[in-house]
Amino acid sequence: MALEQSTRPVARRLPGGVAVAVGAASVVVGVLALVTAPGVTRLDQYTYDTTFVTAWWWLAYVLVVPAAVLLWRARAGYAGYVVTGAALVVPHVVVAALVVARYRATGWGDGLEVLAFLHPFGLFVVTAAVLGLTGAVDAARRRRAATRPG
Repeated sequence: MALEQSTRPVARRLPGGVAVAVGAASVVVGVLALVTAPGVTRLDQYTYDTTFVTAWWWLAYVLVVPAAVLLWRARAGYAGYVVTGAALVVPHVVVAALVVARYRATGWGDGLEVLAFLHPFGLFVVTAAVLGLTGAVDAARRRRAATRPG
């Protein structure tokens, strides 16, 4: 038995649940990276280790793939991709700001701590590329299905 394709036009919508889920997961990753950071640790008489965010922060990049898949499955419109991308990236801008504040509050800031903002910038680039490509392919697929006779 073959599956028949619906002739009903697919509504482009803003899947709020996807944006909320992705945003919540992004916040959890950011909080996990901040909470597990030990801060300033004395190693010996003259040496210190300053860690204000841990490697858990890199897990945010993994969230891009489920976000793209969920948006594809929800047949989201342009606004859905933009809102979900923002929900994924904005918490990490806040994490970067907190990292910079932690460095400066402890007296270990030397100006280079602002490089923490490279992480959310890179996340923005990857998110925009993946979600943009997913949205473009989804739109092309819908256009092709709409022009198909039958």
